[in-house]
Amino acid sequence: MPQPPDLSIVLTFLRSGQGWTQTELSNAAGVSPNLLNDYERGRKPLHRSRLEHLVAAMGLPPETVEATLTTLHSNRASASPPGETADRFEAGRRNIEAVAARSGRMTADFTRSLFTLLTREAEALRAREQAAALWARLKRHTAEERRGLVEGSLRFRTWALCERVAAESIAAAPNHPRQALELAELARRMAELAPMAGPWRSRLQGYAWAHVANAHRACNDLQRAEEALSVAWRLWNAGASGDPGFLNEAWLPGLEATLRRDQRRLPEALTQINRALALDGGEIKTQILLAKSGILEMMGDPEGSTVLLREAAPLVDARREPRLAFGLRFNLLVNFCRLGQIAEAEIRLPEVRVLAERLGEELDLTRVVWLEGKIAIGLGRAAEAYAAFQQVRKEFTARELAYDGALVSLELALLLLEQGRAAEVHNLASEMLWIFRAQGVHREALAALQLFCDAVRREEATAELARRVVLYLYRAQHDPELRFEAGE
Repeated sequence: MPQPPDLSIVLTFLRSGQGWTQTELSNAAGVSPNLLNDYERGRKPLHRSRLEHLVAAMGLPPETVEATLTTLHSNRASASPPGETADRFEAGRRNIEAVAARSGRMTADFTRSLFTLLTREAEALRAREQAAALWARLKRHTAEERRGLVEGSLRFRTWALCERVAAESIAAAPNHPRQALELAELARRMAELAPMAGPWRSRLQGYAWAHVANAHRACNDLQRAEEALSVAWRLWNAGASGDPGFLNEAWLPGLEATLRRDQRRLPEALTQINRALALDGGEIKTQILLAKSGILEMMGDPEGSTVLLREAAPLVDARREPRLAFGLRFNLLVNFCRLGQIAEAEIRLPEVRVLAERLGEELDLTRVVWLEGKIAIGLGRAAEAYAAFQQVRKEFTARELAYDGALVSLELALLLLEQGRAAEVHNLASEMLWIFRAQGVHREALAALQLFCDAVRREEATAELARRVVLYLYRAQHDPELRFEAGE
């Protein structure tokens, strides 16, 4: 029986290598199974343009055809008797496999691995460039329209576009958690409909589900986040055998660490974030360092947290990643304030404000004003701190950010008590307690607030008591079971 033509061999090799059956590929590409079988056996002529169409249906770029042909030709050249290879070898010398074949077995294996890696990286780069263009189209549409485009067109179901939409979900989570959830669900649907079979699709689905879990976490729905994370790990692990290496393995343990942090399971969070740091090839090192610094801060180690923030700072390009740059620099200045490094915080403050203004989010700007108040206190500028805290308190209360509102209210009370303005604290305390009862500050924190307000009513409140309640609330926001002891 004659050997099938080279293009037919390439089609069979790529289809089986990607885990597709003939039926699955024929359905994805819109051709009959019989015709596909004829192509692979060489009974019907398979033209290059048709092969590239079939390859695209599997989510592969057209360059895959040339790379596979190159490998096929070179393998033949290296396997043929010397007298039959002169012409083929000369023709194949233009490609990487011929170089590898002439270099000896060990060198050939190394060279082949190297150029396979480079080819895969080139494929990934091209796919991500296409995904960027597709996202530019998608983001102009409503959520419902985006879903319709994904449901109706293969071009919106690539692994790279799924990855890009998942990244957009991560970026939206701090200030727009509902939008983050919409985007993560869109990425999940892309993964479900992606034109790939078997383990690779499972791997992509696991990746998308991890971002769904993160979005639920950002929406403060920790139960759904936990359920989605369980699905993510199951699908991700099931797809390990088909992983082409395009997706960063560090994302899943990194996102789990963030969830464990919010669940106050801090030792587990630290284990997972260290795992993410070990898996990452440097692509998301900054995000991982930021997450780890937050975990250490919650564990009562502001010094360790600050070390990590300093390590991460040079890795962030503020022009390309303003959101990441803002979060890093803001957290660093908060740590400086807690460690008494007020002068350094003041020097870096203008940079943080510029980043917040560039982002244009009102909540970011409000937090910068809060930071300005903290620095003003450290520098002895009481009037400036008072104005800043009043502004921030009003904004947090309007947004129903109860816990943040409680903290800034107590910082304002502390400032007033230190100035001997106890009478003004009476009105502040009564208003504060009513608001935070209504907005559901957790039980132990509310008890500490009640104790402080009772002391104010009895005219027994002191700056020292206010200071201890403030420090308690900073700790209790990470541990809602922690109790405030009046004699601490």
